[in-house]
Amino acid sequence: MDPIKFMVEPSELADELKAGAVLIDAREPGAYKRGHIPGAMPLSTYETLVTDSSLEGMRAFSEAMALRFSSVGVTNQQPVVVYDDDTGMRAAREVWILEYIGHRRPRMLHGGIKQWVAEGGPVVDDTDIPTVRPKKLRIEVNSGCFASADEVCRRAGAWNLGLIDVRNDLEWAGKDNTQCCARHGHIPHAVHIEWTHFLENGRFKSPAAIIELLTKHGINPNGDIVLYCHRGARSANTYYALRHAGLLGARNFMGSWHEWSARTDLPIQT
Repeated sequence: MDPIKFMVEPSELADELKAGAVLIDAREPGAYKRGHIPGAMPLSTYETLVTDSSLEGMRAFSEAMALRFSSVGVTNQQPVVVYDDDTGMRAAREVWILEYIGHRRPRMLHGGIKQWVAEGGPVVDDTDIPTVRPKKLRIEVNSGCFASADEVCRRAGAWNLGLIDVRNDLEWAGKDNTQCCARHGHIPHAVHIEWTHFLENGRFKSPAAIIELLTKHGINPNGDIVLYCHRGARSANTYYALRHAGLLGARNFMGSWHEWSARTDLPIQT
């Protein structure tokens, strides 16, 4: 994947579609029927969590995700553009998954459908989902954007790793009510910067503002950075925020707190 060109501006979307891009609506269920960008296919893997970020676990996850994307016509050759309400976590998660399984041209619509509408883009509310023939999506795992639970456990607190928890204040403090998590709190040695702090008006902040935010919290912008949240969606969004700032050393711990809390061999802090 191009290290910088992971976003498509609304003004560029028409050209992407003419070039054969698959357009994916990754919003919450029901949003597609209320209005979507013409030609979009609804697809969300948001409910499929990573419970095992080992090599074997991620292999199974990759195979399942490749089948899901293949079902809407995604191939290795075609570009893909994913959109959300704005520059949201759902679209970011889908783009990150595509990047991880080896797709070379996944893109996210910067500002989402809200920015598209603000710039005069049309929206349709038809409920007929286009029929496509399932395609073959070959898996070529890109481990450079990924961090496992075992690596995070081994390296947390090391001088050469910046570990960032991008969840909200309650989750960080262990006072949330997340039903699917056996334990609550955060990973020891993590720094807390909520994912929304990297965004402004539904779009990523400027590169300079993002770098300043990291530096303010003691994170080396040019170092090795691992991000996590609950299911790897908000952290995927921040992963691309750092990419937007020109920082190529970030990785996403996709199992995130959902996996970490379930493993009683891993430490927590509240």
